[in-house]
Amino acid sequence: MNEEIMFRQWKTWRGMIIKLVDKMSEEEADQMPTPFRNSIRWNAGHLATGIDSFVSKSLGTEPFLPQRYKELFASGTSPQNWEGEVPSLEELKQVLRDQPDQIERVTAGKLDSKLLEPFLGMETLGEVLAFMISHDALHLGTMSAIRKTIKIQ
Repeated sequence: MNEEIMFRQWKTWRGMIIKLVDKMSEEEADQMPTPFRNSIRWNAGHLATGIDSFVSKSLGTEPFLPQRYKELFASGTSPQNWEGEVPSLEELKQVLRDQPDQIERVTAGKLDSKLLEPFLGMETLGEVLAFMISHDALHLGTMSAIRKTIKIQ
């Protein structure tokens, strides 16, 4: 697997996500119009949390993000259940900007490494990182749909 191409593509998707978040106010980022179950802020935090958790678990390293991110943004969580402070859009954008380089540094030369346990039929770190890049694209679509729905209302 060509690491350089994979990370370049990821940075492209992340750039599009950051561009979308740049257009949002803090208030807009928290709206959850029908039929959506989460907000743009949640989607942004979820992307950062998902790959951070997966890579740290796969490599047996400490996550880059604080535990609070998992509490707020892991699969199955919802802004409707949030208590306390949540990261600002500026903080989330910085995490989203920094994360590809952080992950690239810790995974360099390890993409062919076997996972301890297969994940959705994938067996190597590289396969899962490629999946996580498509996860970014999927959530970018959701975030765009939420934004359009907010603008229509």
